[in-house]
Amino acid sequence: MSQSTEPATRTRADRPARRHRRTKAILAIAAGTALLLGGGGTYAFWSTQTALTAGTVSSGNLALSLGTGSWSLKGVLGQATSVSNLTNVKIVPGDVLTLTQPVTVTLVGDTLAADLAVTQGASFVTGPAAPYVKVAVNITGLGAQTGTNTYRVTPATAGTLTATVTVTFDSTTPNLVGVNTPVDLNQLAFSLTQASS
Repeated sequence: MSQSTEPATRTRADRPARRHRRTKAILAIAAGTALLLGGGGTYAFWSTQTALTAGTVSSGNLALSLGTGSWSLKGVLGQATSVSNLTNVKIVPGDVLTLTQPVTVTLVGDTLAADLAVTQGASFVTGPAAPYVKVAVNITGLGAQTGTNTYRVTPATAGTLTATVTVTFDSTTPNLVGVNTPVDLNQLAFSLTQASS
């Protein structure tokens, strides 16, 4: 019967080999952990979810459209007369040019309110005549103005409205201020903006 020749105890020369194997094993475990944390695997934790059964909410609507308007001109003498071609009109101090304009306002929203206004661009009238040509608006059925040429509209008061816009050449315009000055009516615009206050 053969006897084992392996020594009962390891020598000091064997210790570095054991350390080397242990180090490799630790490095392999660390690399595996890094892969798991880096997206190579996932940890599972309990989770659950339940969807609402509340239904669907829809957004509202805000829209503005203009119908066909009509113009008239009234001077300090005589009655107002209709204007078919604005390019032929030559206004003088004391004249009032009036637009009767159908305006359709669409407002859909439980809490929606909007400001309907007539605005004028920077080049509506230029030069010394600018302070003497004034714009005003009246919109039937909307009560008092909430700002300059501005009315508050709600879904209850929306629909097809009638706006009366006047362009007045002030009768107190002095000397010859404003002669040969263009008034660009295309610089007038209706705007509809959701109210925030």
